[in-house]
Amino acid sequence: MPNVGSLPASGAEAEDFISIRPGPDIPEGYVDLDYGTSGYRGVADTPPNHLDHVVYRCGALLAALPFLRNSKSLYNVKLSLAGPLSSVVVAGIDRVQSAGAVITASHNHATENGIKLLEADGNMLETAWEKEFTALVNFRGPISHAVARVLKKYGVVRVQRNRVPYTILVGHDTRESSPKLAAIFKAGVEAMADVMRLERITCVVLGAVTTPTVGFLLNNSLLSASNDDMYVEALRRSFHATLDSLVALGCIKRSLKTDAHQSLFYDCSYGVGGNVVYKLFECLREIAIIPHLCHSPIWLGEQMQHMLNHECGANYVLSEQRPPALVESRITVYEDKWFCSFDGDVDRLVYFSPHKGTIRLIDGVRLLLIKMKFLNFALSNWVREGDEVLKVGVLLNHYANGAALNFIKQLMTEWNEADPRVHWSMQLCKVGMKNMQAKVPNYHITILYEANGHGNVVFSKDSPLHRDNGDCGYRRLMINVSAMFNNPIGDAIANSLFIELALRTLELSYEDVLQFYEELPYVNVSARIPSEKRSIFRTKPDDDSVLEEPAELMRLVTEAVAKVQGARAFIRPSGTEALCRIYSEAPSEAQARALANVIVEHMTSFL
Repeated sequence: MPNVGSLPASGAEAEDFISIRPGPDIPEGYVDLDYGTSGYRGVADTPPNHLDHVVYRCGALLAALPFLRNSKSLYNVKLSLAGPLSSVVVAGIDRVQSAGAVITASHNHATENGIKLLEADGNMLETAWEKEFTALVNFRGPISHAVARVLKKYGVVRVQRNRVPYTILVGHDTRESSPKLAAIFKAGVEAMADVMRLERITCVVLGAVTTPTVGFLLNNSLLSASNDDMYVEALRRSFHATLDSLVALGCIKRSLKTDAHQSLFYDCSYGVGGNVVYKLFECLREIAIIPHLCHSPIWLGEQMQHMLNHECGANYVLSEQRPPALVESRITVYEDKWFCSFDGDVDRLVYFSPHKGTIRLIDGVRLLLIKMKFLNFALSNWVREGDEVLKVGVLLNHYANGAALNFIKQLMTEWNEADPRVHWSMQLCKVGMKNMQAKVPNYHITILYEANGHGNVVFSKDSPLHRDNGDCGYRRLMINVSAMFNNPIGDAIANSLFIELALRTLELSYEDVLQFYEELPYVNVSARIPSEKRSIFRTKPDDDSVLEEPAELMRLVTEAVAKVQGARAFIRPSGTEALCRIYSEAPSEAQARALANVIVEHMTSFL
C-alpha cells in the first residue's frame, strides 16, 4: 500500500504523494477566496472567483474530514473486511458518520454561487477547520501534494481499506450553475474516497432543496433521504402538534370561516422556497390565513434561474426599503397587504407591507421580540415543581437598532423581577449565525436573530423543561414548539409558521408589532473594495464593531461618531464579499447619512 508523503519545499520535486484525480484546474485570473460567515461565494462562470475547483476540493476534504479528526479511532484501525458493521470493534463508532453541503449563494445575484459546509449535527462547519479548507481551495500546486500534506498532518500515515459508513448529503438552490456544481462536488467526494479506500461512503445529491432541509436531515440522522419529503412532513406534524396544544389550552381557535381569513403573500425570491412553502399552506388555512405564492420558480421554468433574487426577496426588501418591483408595479392591488419575504436558500425572512410609496417592515429583531413574548407567555404559565432557574438567552448582533436593544432590556428587567425561576439575558455577538450558535450552550433556551432575518430558537435537551415530570399543558406546548425548531441553522419557513401561531396566541396584529418601539434613524452602506485589499481591514476577534486594523481608521471613526450626540457607527468587512459595510445610527436620518458618508471617505483613503 502507498505511503503518504509530505509536501515538498517550494520548487522541489515531490518524492512521494497521493495520486488523486486532480479535478478542475484553478483558472487564470482566480483571486483567493476566504471562508466567510457562510462558506465560499463567487462568480460561477468566470474568474476571479471560478468555483468548479472550489466545490471539487471541498467535496474531497469533506470526504476525509471525520477520518482526519479521528484518525486513530476511525481510520488507522484494524477492521474486518467483510461482514456487518458490528464487526468494527472500535470504541466510539456507534453511528454512521455524516456531513453535508449546500450549493448556494443565498441572497446574491443569480450569476454568483457558493458552497456552505455542514457538520453531522446540521451546524455550520467548525471554525477550526475553515483554514484547512481554504488552504486546499487556494493551493496552486498539484492537488496530490496538498492532499498528502493534510493526510499526514492529521495522522493518516498509511492508506488502508476502510469500511466505516459515511453519508454526505448535498443540496442546491435554483441557480443555473447549481446542479453542475453539485455534481462536481460529488466527484470530489468520490476522488478522495478512492484515495483513502473509503468503501462505505455515500454522497447523496438531494436536488433543489432549502439550506435548512439539509441541516434538518443531518440533525435528525435522516440519512436515507433522497429529497425534502421527510423535512416537509416533520414540519407539518410539529405545526399541528403545536396548534393542538394551543387549542387545548384555549389560546387559539381553529377557523375555517373564509370571511375571517387574512391574506399573506409569500415572496419566494424566485428561489427554492417557492417549491416548498406551498406544501404547508394547509397549515396556515387552519389558523385563518389565506396564503398566496409570489415570485415562485414554479411559474417561470428555466427563465427563473436568471430571475433569482432579482428585485425581490428578503435582502432586496431590506436593503432597498421598498417592495419587490413586481409588487410595486401593481401597487393598487397590494397596497397595505402583508408579505413574508424569503431569501434564495430560505434561511432568512422579513415581513413587509407596501404603504404610501415605502414599506412597513418587520425585520429580524421584531420577529425575535414576537418569539420572546410568546416564550414569556408560555414560561409564565408553566406550573412546575422545584426552583431550578431556567436560563433564556437572547442573542443579537451590533446591527440591532439601539431603540430595540433598549426595549429588550426593559422587558427583561420586568420579566426577571416577575418570575425568579426564569432568567433572561441578552448578549451581542459577531455577525453570522455560526458566531451566535457558539453561545447557545450557555442557555437552556436561546433565541437568536439578526436584523436581516436569519434566526432560530434552540432548546437544550439538558434543561428544567426536559427534567420536569409534571403534566402541565404549557410544558407540552414548549416541547412541541421545540420540534418546530428542530434545525440548528434556522429555517425561514418554520419561522414563519411559528410567527403566525405566536401572533394569534398573543392576539397581536402586524401593526401591533410595529408599535413595539420606534427605531432610531439608521443607514446601511456597502462600499466595494478591491479583492486584494480585503485583508487590510480586520476587526477584533470578539467584537466585529471595533476595527483592530487599520487602527488609525478606527480612531477616525470614533472621532466622527463623537461629534454627533446619540450616534453609533462602525465599519465591518464582509466575511463573504469584497466590500465593507458601514452602519450608522443617529437622532435623524440626515445625521446618520452624513456620518456614514464621512466614514466612507475615511475608509477609501486607506485603499
